[in-house]
Amino acid sequence: MKFTVVSLMPELVRSAFQNGLVGQAIAKGLVGLETFNPREFGEGVHRTVDDRVFGGADGMLMQPEPLAKCLDKVLESSTSRPRVIHLSPRGALFSDRLAREIASTASDVVLVASRYAGVDQRWLDEYDVEEISVGDYVLSGGELPACILIDAVARHVPGVLGNSASSVKDSFHDGLLEGPQYTRPQVWRGRDVPAILLCGDQKLIADFEKLQALKVTAERRPELLEAFGFEPAQQMVSDITNKVSTMLRDPGLSATRKTAAMELEVVAKGVGQLLREVKALRGH
Repeated sequence: MKFTVVSLMPELVRSAFQNGLVGQAIAKGLVGLETFNPREFGEGVHRTVDDRVFGGADGMLMQPEPLAKCLDKVLESSTSRPRVIHLSPRGALFSDRLAREIASTASDVVLVASRYAGVDQRWLDEYDVEEISVGDYVLSGGELPACILIDAVARHVPGVLGNSASSVKDSFHDGLLEGPQYTRPQVWRGRDVPAILLCGDQKLIADFEKLQALKVTAERRPELLEAFGFEPAQQMVSDITNKVSTMLRDPGLSATRKTAAMELEVVAKGVGQLLREVKALRGH
C-alpha cells in the first residue's frame, strides 16, 4: 500500500516514520511513503501558494492552482485513481472502522495536508476530494492528522503487525474499547493480577475480556456502547452468565477453574447491572 502526502512541510511527515512499526513496514516494502510539496508549483519569485479569503474572512487560504498542479503530478505516476483525502476538521470523523475500510479497498492513498485556513473549495470540487477529520479540534496543519491516518491504516495492511491477531483485539475493532491488561510481576505494590487470567482456561479468559471491554466502554464512552447496541451487549452478558452457571454445576470441575468461574460470574452480574443503568441514563 502506498501513501502520498501533499504538504508544505513534508519533513514533518517523513520524520514521523523514521522509526517504529510503520517505519519498519516502509523499510520492508510493505508500505510506501512519498511526499510532494505544492510550493514547487507556486507562482512568482516566492512560489506563492496562498492568498486572502474572498468575503473578508480572517486568515489565508491555499490557492487551487498550485494544489491542482501538484496533484496532477501525483496522478501522472498512478496506474489507477488513488483515494484522495484532505485532512480537515470539517471532514467525516476518522475511526478504526474507516481505517480498516481504507486498508481493504485502496492500494494508493493521497493525503493532502493543508495549512493556513484550509483550501479553496473549487479545488475540492474539481478533484472530488474526500475530507476526513481526526477529531473535534483544530491543529496548525494537516501533517499530524496525515501521520495519524497512515499509522492507523498501515496497522491493517497484511504483514505490518508481527501478530496478525493484534489489530483484532485493539480498541474499536468491534466497536468497544479494550479492557485493562496486565503483565509481570503478578503482584505489584500490593495489587494482584485478576486470578481468572491465571486459570489457564482460554475460554473463560476470553469471556472475562469481553466483559471488561463492555464495562470500560459503558463507563467511559457510553455513546460507543449505544452504537454497539444495548441488546447485543446484554445478550453477550446473558450468554456468558449461562455458560458459567452450567460450568459451576459440573461436579468434576477443578478448584482452579471453579474459582475462575465464580469470579467471572460476579463480574458478569456487575456488568449486567451497569448496562441497565447506562441504558436508562441514555433514555432507552
